[in-house]
Amino acid sequence: MKQTSVRARSSQRVAAAVLVGLTSVALLSGCGFEARQQGAAVVNGDVIHEDEVEETARQLREAKFDFPENIVVTALVAAPLLEKAISESKSWEPDATYASAIAAMPGATDTTKEFVSAVAMIQSGRMTEEDVARYRDNLAKADIKVNPRYGELVPSEEGPVFFTIGQKRPNWIVAPAE
Repeated sequence: MKQTSVRARSSQRVAAAVLVGLTSVALLSGCGFEARQQGAAVVNGDVIHEDEVEETARQLREAKFDFPENIVVTALVAAPLLEKAISESKSWEPDATYASAIAAMPGATDTTKEFVSAVAMIQSGRMTEEDVARYRDNLAKADIKVNPRYGELVPSEEGPVFFTIGQKRPNWIVAPAE
């Protein structure tokens, strides 16, 4: 009888330990899933959070720069790759266009500044051919994941960013039967 109760307690302890372990794994994986779901995009492991995209879009709208959120995500995905591409040549640094846009948004967040920087850099036309080649190489090597809420990353041969984020084909357009 004594041996049976020791075994029963041992089994209960093992069962309790397994239950605690499974609960911990479930809770931790749930938190990770929730955090991933809040990302608008991930570029080489760096998360662009949905709330940052929404805040940037709001700040831009208030300054009368109306960009849809998928364009905000597009520029934020391109920004670190563009910045890395020009880091050698220093072909672009924040200029009057950048300063003017930022001045129109008192309290601009870092994410909004990153968006404005990317757009001003692209619009400046100052990137050298080598910069563009480095950027395209960075883009080809980048690990980019986009939240389906914003659409898909669609590669393009046309510049300046060589991709778009949106639907490949609007869901209301149907290809003709051949």
